[in-house]
Amino acid sequence: MNVVDSSAWLSYFAGDKGAAAFAKPIEFIDDLLVPGITLTEEGT
Repeated sequence: MNVVDSSAWLSYFAGDKGAAAFAKPIEFIDDLLVPGITLTEEGT
């Protein structure tokens, strides 16, 4: 099971430096879990 939060989606669609790391979990639909509510922390 791959849990994907909003930061992963943003990176994936923006095509930034993390996009490649998130591509496999996002594109493998059979194991994809997207939570209804996601809490994130912004790194400094």
